[in-house]
Amino acid sequence: MRKHAMRHWLAGLGVVGVCVVATAAPAPAAPTSPGAAPGGVAAAGFTTSADNVTLAPGGPDRTVVLRTSGEKLQDSYAITVDYGAVDAFAEVRGPAVPACTRAGTVLTCTAYQEDAPELLALSVRPRPGARVDQEGRIRFTVTTTASGTSSTASTVLIGEGVDLVAGPAVTLTGGPGATVPVGLSVGNRGQETARGVVLLVSAMYGLTPSKRYQNCRYGSRGGLTNWTPNLFVCTFDDEIAPGRAVRVGGSFGVTVPGDVSAPNTQTGTATWFTTQDWADVQSRYTLDQQGTGGVLRLEPTGARLPGASRAAQTDVRPADNDTAVELTVTGNQRADLAADEVRVTARVGETVPVKIGYTNRGPASSSNGGRDFYTIVRMTVPKGVTAVKAPRNCLDADIQDEEGGRPGARAYLCYQYDVIHPGGKVALPFSFRIDRAGTLTGETELLYGPVDTEDLDPRNDTARILVNPASGGQGGDDGSLPITGSPTGLVATVGGLLLVAGAGSYLAARRRRSRFVA
Repeated sequence: MRKHAMRHWLAGLGVVGVCVVATAAPAPAAPTSPGAAPGGVAAAGFTTSADNVTLAPGGPDRTVVLRTSGEKLQDSYAITVDYGAVDAFAEVRGPAVPACTRAGTVLTCTAYQEDAPELLALSVRPRPGARVDQEGRIRFTVTTTASGTSSTASTVLIGEGVDLVAGPAVTLTGGPGATVPVGLSVGNRGQETARGVVLLVSAMYGLTPSKRYQNCRYGSRGGLTNWTPNLFVCTFDDEIAPGRAVRVGGSFGVTVPGDVSAPNTQTGTATWFTTQDWADVQSRYTLDQQGTGGVLRLEPTGARLPGASRAAQTDVRPADNDTAVELTVTGNQRADLAADEVRVTARVGETVPVKIGYTNRGPASSSNGGRDFYTIVRMTVPKGVTAVKAPRNCLDADIQDEEGGRPGARAYLCYQYDVIHPGGKVALPFSFRIDRAGTLTGETELLYGPVDTEDLDPRNDTARILVNPASGGQGGDDGSLPITGSPTGLVATVGGLLLVAGAGSYLAARRRRSRFVA
């Protein structure tokens, strides 16, 4: 089924108060970590990559997703999949006709520009009799009409099966500036000793790690969703015997930022991997900063047993590897966002850069997620002006099922995901062509969600866009001028489509099968 850009854009809005579950085969695809080997080969302007997977004899299937990165091509994709090197020990299944046809151990599939970035998903299952350490590669060749060809491969490995199970959900309470310990645990309910584990945490702004440990790496570009700026992974060499559980050391915790909005609810997800399962997926995440503040350790609740086998290990039930974390932020502080007035002076026929946006006057930061409101900028283009360039995060307000960045709209709805601290600005880069002489007036308006949400001072939520005002302007400036927003009432609703909430993702994170509790 083809996807539309508007649905992708709205998916970001739908995770307010939600943290997407991360399993051994997580859905989000983040930029590649430095030093990782994604297996993709760039060709003629586009790059493809595919997941590596590790299977256990008699274990469940795993999904291999073929992706393309970079700009979406105005093209269709002809995909050839050669899985002959793994057919002896793994069964490969693809979409049915007409998406794919099969000839021997080769699939021929078609994808379209609307399908990007995920072009194809394959199910890979171990065959009866598959043996530990068998290995092969599924090879992909992607050809387009106008953009050339790209090739990549997925490594399929048979590993030893183990069964990690995460500890129970964690509930915390703390006000802005507080440091709160977080009790995370993992157990082994399988028959084999687990040799080493990896902990991945993705969380909202309020769950900022208190320390940065030497055996952890941290991401500077955010987590699994746009609402989870905290992302880090910690590796442990500890062995966990069957029937035993361990917990993260007592120094592990979070510090609630002093400018977080309150009261609020902040959520996160902690996911446990085997060492091999993490190696299969780590290229999806940007973890570009090494911690320096000591070593984070696991505290065993039973004896550590040496493992005789050195085979790669994979989790046979990754669906129970997540712990939901929920922080209730106490206190009372919110943000006052003020639309920025813009004045531009230019000649008829001239094109000038203009920045549209707002300033956070504090005292709290904005776009924290949870109960905090999200902000949409509605920009009405002055009559007699054409927006010849618009940011990709701005949609034509009248054609909401289009790609962002469409020029020529009369009004735009723009969204930004970043936390905006007190004193910070949002400045959306447009280019205006002046088509008519005289004073031309447009408007910037701040809309908030969910319904009936307001910032501290709704009177400054609108501001004028003035082109060639009678009193003169500042031709060639960047549009970031003093705030003189005209007072109007707050528009309480952004429209039904913009208020979609994905609470199901968070509820899924809290569902648990049987588990060990440390």
